[in-house]
Amino acid sequence: MAEALMRWQEGLDRIQATPFHLFAVDNNTDVGAPGTAGAELVAPSYWGFINSIFLPTVVFYTVLWFAVYACVQYNCWLSWQEGIKRKRLLNLTTSLIHSTVGSFLYSISGLYLFAFFCYNTKLMFAAPLHYYSYLDSQIITLSIGYFFYDGIDLVLNDKLSISTGVLLFHHVASIYVLSTAVLSKKFLLYAYWAMLMEVSSIFLHTRSILHISKLSTTSMIGFSKVISYLNLFSFIIFRGFVQFFLFGWAWVNYDHIHFVFKCIAFGGGFCFAVINVSLLLRILHSDGFLLSSVVSQDRLDALLEDNEYSNSSESVAKSEKKELLDV
Repeated sequence: MAEALMRWQEGLDRIQATPFHLFAVDNNTDVGAPGTAGAELVAPSYWGFINSIFLPTVVFYTVLWFAVYACVQYNCWLSWQEGIKRKRLLNLTTSLIHSTVGSFLYSISGLYLFAFFCYNTKLMFAAPLHYYSYLDSQIITLSIGYFFYDGIDLVLNDKLSISTGVLLFHHVASIYVLSTAVLSKKFLLYAYWAMLMEVSSIFLHTRSILHISKLSTTSMIGFSKVISYLNLFSFIIFRGFVQFFLFGWAWVNYDHIHFVFKCIAFGGGFCFAVINVSLLLRILHSDGFLLSSVVSQDRLDALLEDNEYSNSSESVAKSEKKELLDV
């Protein structure tokens, strides 16, 4: 054990002393988990999901996120009447907490990933495949718990719609990809790269909260403008560049990973790229950077889940849909 730990630390020191390369073949097996040599060359096994500590840990984190939502529900947006707008604000606030927890402090409960990236920049570029540490894997498991929580909430409380379907697909795909990294003890830093997109979500969720709460047109107009530009900037950096790197790294390491991992890297990456491009166009459109904010009634109903307004008066429904259009 001590020898393996010493070899792991020597591997980290060697990477820090190596010249920087944007894309490189990852041969850094000495910073991986013991006994996992060659695991990237065989199909991943998912039996560990039910016969290891992984499942109880995911269940714990899922319950934890329900507890976070309960705290938000009983302490935030209390002046708002029960309805779709308050529910949306509560959900966005919980999502903002996840984005913040999952993206920035070098500890389990803070701005973790961004600080990890800044502190271990060479490691992030050099060893997306082989690097593994149990403690560092917990931030990924925490995010898996969040996606389970939000997926369950969507199924139980949202009506079936295009936007709900897209979100559920995103969550299922995220759970699959992140679970593959944790269970195989490979691709941990590849998952870290993917989760860096949550840095962008901090500004995305803040922007949505400001719009729905009307703070963007009342007491926080200037702040809302700043958030709008920061959201656009962070989107390009933490979604655009991150996806560029993930595609480039997978291409360079194409001959060094199993077919299943290739499908995850390219197939999954393509799906997330489509989602991100669609989201970017909606943001540019909504914030007035691209075309006008005119949307047809049919498109509005599809985007804003018209069935959720069926129990409201017609005038209130139209008013709420118009206000939520720019979110």
